[in-house]
Amino acid sequence: TKRAYKHDYCKVYHKKLIKKNSEYYYKTLEHNRSVLLKLKKIFARFNSDRETVRRLTMGESIDIDAVTDMHADILSGHTPDDRVYMSKRKRRKELSILFLLDLSLSSDGYSKGNRIIDVEKQVSILFGETLNEYMVDFQIDGFYSKTRNNTTYITLKSFDESWDKAKMRIGAIQPSGYTRIGPAIRHATALLNKRPMRKKWLILLSDGKP
Repeated sequence: TKRAYKHDYCKVYHKKLIKKNSEYYYKTLEHNRSVLLKLKKIFARFNSDRETVRRLTMGESIDIDAVTDMHADILSGHTPDDRVYMSKRKRRKELSILFLLDLSLSSDGYSKGNRIIDVEKQVSILFGETLNEYMVDFQIDGFYSKTRNNTTYITLKSFDESWDKAKMRIGAIQPSGYTRIGPAIRHATALLNKRPMRKKWLILLSDGKP
């Protein structure tokens, strides 16, 4: 009713996973080769896209809008802007992505014959492989809770960490605890806000049963 957060109402304990499961990683790649190939093709197209830069003094082509504005300025007696060219350049990587995995006990259940925690882990591995290849800034974390005073937030792969060092950890995570989602999302948002990229995505993977 006050539309305000309760100060220090929840506590988050940030940990880093150390355990590894290399067998799970290799099995995921083996069983999902076609999916991984499709993902990489999509990102290859995105990576090759070029963005148009307008209002340049020199460029590959004429910017019709800029020429129209210049002509209007001349007719109205104003000093025209001579930046009437445009050019295309490779799209800058301005994206940070944080994958947040729901590791609560309900993720040990099944949906359409698939164990939910395995779907989350496989998605993390496949996107990790793809994003790493195209040098996209990304992090993979998970969370579960016991009470409001004990939300465990686990980093599987941090933004500044090599994928080669982190990829074997994904298969080692197991369901635990409950789903207090608010503290985990706020903590993930705080981590994302520290990144210098212009675009920031928080992608939540959950069974939808908080």
